[in-house]
Amino acid sequence: MSHRSLTVAVTLCLVLAGCSAFSAVESEPVRTVTPAPVPTSEPSLPPGVTTSGVDDYERLAAAHREILERESYTVEFSRTVRLANGTTVRRLVGGRIVGDDGASRTWERATGSAQHSATGFVGQETWANASVQVVRFRYANGTSRYTVITADQQYPYRGTGLAVSESLVAEDASLVDTDTDPATYTLLARNLSGYRARTAALDRTETSSLRVVVTGEGLVQRATVRYTGPLDGTRAAVNTTIRYDVGPRSVERPAWVERAFDRRSRTETAEARAAD
Repeated sequence: MSHRSLTVAVTLCLVLAGCSAFSAVESEPVRTVTPAPVPTSEPSLPPGVTTSGVDDYERLAAAHREILERESYTVEFSRTVRLANGTTVRRLVGGRIVGDDGASRTWERATGSAQHSATGFVGQETWANASVQVVRFRYANGTSRYTVITADQQYPYRGTGLAVSESLVAEDASLVDTDTDPATYTLLARNLSGYRARTAALDRTETSSLRVVVTGEGLVQRATVRYTGPLDGTRAAVNTTIRYDVGPRSVERPAWVERAFDRRSRTETAEARAAD
C-alpha cells in the first residue's frame, strides 16, 4: 500500500435502480429508502504515527519498549563503511538475543581497520541471566579474556526506540510507504540536521538520511542511517542499521561460560591461599 492510499479516502458510489411494485388492489405511496452511508475504513497506524509522520515520539517509544518487555526478541546491528567499488573498509556487527526465561546473549565483532590495532581486540560476547553476567573478550591471536560480574540483568536495546522516535520528530520524517501481511510503515527523513548530519567515518558528509520501518503495534523493526561522501579520495557510504525480531526463542549457555567460571574459581582459590 502506498502513502497516497493512506491519505486518499475510498469513495463508494451506490447506484440504486428503481423498483416496481406488483399489482395490488389499492395503490400505496412509494417509499424511497436512502441507504445508510458506508463508513470508509481508516488506516490503523502505529502509536504516535500519523499519515504525515510522527506526532508523538513518546507514544511510539513506549510501544516499542512495551513489546520488548513482554516478548522474547533478537536485535542485530551493523555498521559498514563501503567504497563505491564495493570494497568494505570497515564493518562492525553485533546483537543480542533475549530468551523466554530472561537469559540473554550479546555479541560484537569487528573486521577491517575497525579492529583495535593496538590491542588486537576483535570482539566480545556476553551471556547473562537474572543474577550474573559473563563477558568474553576475543583477540586476533586466538586468545580470550573473561570477566564474571554479579549484577542484575540489563537490557540496553529496549531504549533504542526512544532515540529513533525522537530523531523521526526532530528530522520531520514523512510516511513514504506501507505494506501489509504483516502491516509495516516506512518513515524517511533526508538531509539530517545537527549532530545527525555528519559522521566521522568520512572525510566529509555530503548526504544523510534516516529510514525507519515500524510495525502496526509500534515496534521499530528496522532503522537505518546512511551517509555518503569522500573517503581518502574516493566515494564511500556509511550504513548503520539496527533490526528487531520478536517471538519465542531460547538462549543456550555457551561452553566458554564454564571456562570463565572455572578461571574465576581458580583465581579466588589462589587469592585465598595467598592471604593465609
